[in-house]
Amino acid sequence: MSMKFEEARWIQLERLPSETLRAGVERTLREAIQGGALRPGVRLPSSRALATHLGVSRGVTTEAYLQLAAQGYLVTRTKAAPVVADVPIGSPTVLRAASAPRPVRYDFTPNTPDVTLFPVRRWSSVLQEAVRTVPLPTYDYGDPRGEPELRRVLADQLGRTRGVVCDPGQILVVQGAAQGIDLLARVLAVRGARRVAVEDPSLDSQPHRFRERGLEAIAQPVDREGILVDGLSADAVLVTPAHQFPTGAVLSGGRRRQLLDWARRHGGLVIEDDYDAEFRYDRRPVRALQGLDPDRVAYLGTTSKTLAPALRLGWVVLPADFADEGERVKHLLDVCSPALEQHALARYIERGDYDRHVRRTRGVYRRRCERLLAALGRHLPGLEVEGIAAGMHVLLRLPAGVDDRAVADRAETGGVRVIPLSHFCISEHAGSGLVLGYGRIHEHAIEPAVRDLTRAIEGE
Repeated sequence: MSMKFEEARWIQLERLPSETLRAGVERTLREAIQGGALRPGVRLPSSRALATHLGVSRGVTTEAYLQLAAQGYLVTRTKAAPVVADVPIGSPTVLRAASAPRPVRYDFTPNTPDVTLFPVRRWSSVLQEAVRTVPLPTYDYGDPRGEPELRRVLADQLGRTRGVVCDPGQILVVQGAAQGIDLLARVLAVRGARRVAVEDPSLDSQPHRFRERGLEAIAQPVDREGILVDGLSADAVLVTPAHQFPTGAVLSGGRRRQLLDWARRHGGLVIEDDYDAEFRYDRRPVRALQGLDPDRVAYLGTTSKTLAPALRLGWVVLPADFADEGERVKHLLDVCSPALEQHALARYIERGDYDRHVRRTRGVYRRRCERLLAALGRHLPGLEVEGIAAGMHVLLRLPAGVDDRAVADRAETGGVRVIPLSHFCISEHAGSGLVLGYGRIHEHAIEPAVRDLTRAIEGE
């Protein structure tokens, strides 16, 4: 479906009191999409044509389009007009009653990539090539461990970029990090494990995954050097050593040695979630723990941050004595992961496309990180920002005694989505703060977003 510019002359800008031009354009289009006037698949005017029609600058319409794309209302492509995404149609009241979150102007949800950066053309090319060229037996039920071609390529790639030491036979291809952790929980349960330690704070779904498999998930505090090893009493521990989520700390050298020593002495398993190590902006990331002790560390990686979550492509590098049991569990879960996507990823990596894409997206996220830090420094100079120059989020500490959930609620009411630190806490020790993700917010929207967030923090 295509909408000619002449057919869109009903779009008129009527600004609300104190509303900026960009916010007015964004609201007008959002309401038209929510109300059903602009239906899924409709191609909108170019930013230049819309700017001329509304009598505003092209920068205003460009920023409005970019923010609506980040919110999921538009699908954008390079050198093409945006298209209305497939979103529910109905009144704002109906939308709020659905499971989808209420739309906001600025989305600081952490741990989420910018899917508009996905290399659609190149990925389509390697996927189509795989469909045309793989042997016919590939269309049958595959190897539960994954396609041999991809496991070989991953073993080389992970060794070169992350210092991982493994044989392709130790790699299990899984459908994202969630399945990888579920698989490890099942393997641990079969081997008689009872308790798994998780970082506190940490991604809120992790403890639940272990509890679903009958394991006790215990909280282990973290500080500026990463997880505290003293007092660790468990059969396994899940860590994010390269960039702790959500505090942003890097596991220090001393703690790394202490953690691996604990695993050797107690026969414990360290599960290393290397979720965003490709995005380090000030220096090269630290080497993966797995490369320091392959017998005691299970390494988990994924394309969800580097390419897109929808691909559901991830991998677990298991200690050699875990591999057979891991294969058995994977077969019970879903027999095997989709083969064609595995062959496409193998070719995408082997030809250097993956590295080139990561370098490009790393530059995008680095600029957003720098702009966010600068804006926070201007508008909230009295608040501390924690976390290294890496990944797609920072932690903004709030003054002691401030209810971070109340701040997040005020911010949401004002059009800014942030996640309070307490949302990720198992205990109460971590303090008050806001976890600000910059994966989905365009760099030009960061300054006004921080201004609005400042008003929410100051209680206005």
